[in-house]
Amino acid sequence: MTQIMKPVRDVVCIFLSTSFLLFSVWGGSSTTTTAEAKPYGLTMGLIHIHSPASPLYPGNISYTEKIRRLVNRSVARAQHLDSTISSALNTYISTNQTMTNNLIRPKLQFQLIATYIIQVGLGTFDAAFPADPFKSFYLYIDTGSSLVWYLCEDCQKPPNECFHTKAPPYPNSQSKSYKPLPCGRHPLCKPGQCVGNFCSQDITYLSGSAIRTILAGETFHFLSTSGQTEPIEGIVFGCAYDAKNTQYDWEVSGVLGLGYAPNSFPVQISNLIQGAFSFCLCRDLHTTTYLRFGADIPQLPPGSGSVTPLVLLQDIPYYYVNLQGISVDEQRLQIDPSVFAIRKQGQEGGCVMDNGSTFTSLIRPAYDAVIAFLENYFSKIHDFVRAPSPSDLKLDLCYKWSPPPPLGFEDLPPITFHFENNANLEIAHEDGFIELDGDTPGNEVMCLAIMPNDVRTIIGSLQQANYRFIYDLNGRQLKFTPEDCDKNS
Repeated sequence: MTQIMKPVRDVVCIFLSTSFLLFSVWGGSSTTTTAEAKPYGLTMGLIHIHSPASPLYPGNISYTEKIRRLVNRSVARAQHLDSTISSALNTYISTNQTMTNNLIRPKLQFQLIATYIIQVGLGTFDAAFPADPFKSFYLYIDTGSSLVWYLCEDCQKPPNECFHTKAPPYPNSQSKSYKPLPCGRHPLCKPGQCVGNFCSQDITYLSGSAIRTILAGETFHFLSTSGQTEPIEGIVFGCAYDAKNTQYDWEVSGVLGLGYAPNSFPVQISNLIQGAFSFCLCRDLHTTTYLRFGADIPQLPPGSGSVTPLVLLQDIPYYYVNLQGISVDEQRLQIDPSVFAIRKQGQEGGCVMDNGSTFTSLIRPAYDAVIAFLENYFSKIHDFVRAPSPSDLKLDLCYKWSPPPPLGFEDLPPITFHFENNANLEIAHEDGFIELDGDTPGNEVMCLAIMPNDVRTIIGSLQQANYRFIYDLNGRQLKFTPEDCDKNS
């Protein structure tokens, strides 16, 4: 038999930059000294949280346990989206009874909100060669966040609080390039948001936790292919000096926000990277994959790929697209397109492209239509028996089979998401379904790798695998095309 691939694989990437531009945002000036052949290009290695290269590596756990953790992470991520959107709209979940009833509300653990991390160097310090003149930290990357921030040393001063990390907080007072933004005197300062003489920004979560930061300019360092580090000067970030109501035990020190607000990383360097970033996610644990900016993004051949508008809502950092329908096995399902519409200024509805979620979740009417079609589809396959998901996974549609089908599961139906402008994202069977260990050897369980959502649709990283995605912020477009992401992605 041809055995189905176990598609959810951890992604490990070497921390690497292929080309770099040295510039300064602080003070309004910028230089254009290129470090390598390509101008205005930047590449960062991505590390999956479950890879051996990650500080969050869970150790030698079973494949089914990895899936369980990724499912739970996706559920927590959906709650995080609800929380941040409500906060951005200055509304609260407790005032919306419908949303309150639909949410599972355990205490959110911050480390549950993202799936990929990068390693960066921060600051400028006195150091004798061969020691690095900067401090190295891990940061989450998040297309659903805008602020770049990390934990700083002032959290150790009472009554401030830190969240727990293995590495000490960033010693910002010792960095020669650390420059707090003076209150009201920088375009990234929000009116009336200051601590003492400096600009501030707070981040709040559904659990009641809050991260308080001072905004400052700082130098970031990245590793180039030559083995040398190249700096980016004057990136504005939030220096977190207080973390209330948190009980985090993690090594990752903060977030590199990839949203489209003015304070996000790609927008701050937009004039240098042509307002574009890209990634191509793969499944293989040992395959290197990258987050690319500007000239380092592979160009799509003319006329190839798909393009759909990015829907950028005011005050909400997430990247929405207009989902208009779903097909299974090339048959368009009878789903009213209005179920995908954005409602209540973004508090409900819509479709979000999100690399922080592993599993896609569909708004309930669309999910029910997919389930109904697949139940009918599998009822016609001999020896398929409906089964509960193993290990209390929150996956509703699972089957056992005996004996195994002669061709394995290569003929499982593809699932296609239809976006505006005839942009179709076809999910191959190995990304739409997963095979999990059964209760006895040789008695595996196959499950649909999609979950229901009562608030909105979220396209997760598993269903984005083996596609090149290009976020064109200047053109407000999402471009994508199939690509073997195992090959120099």
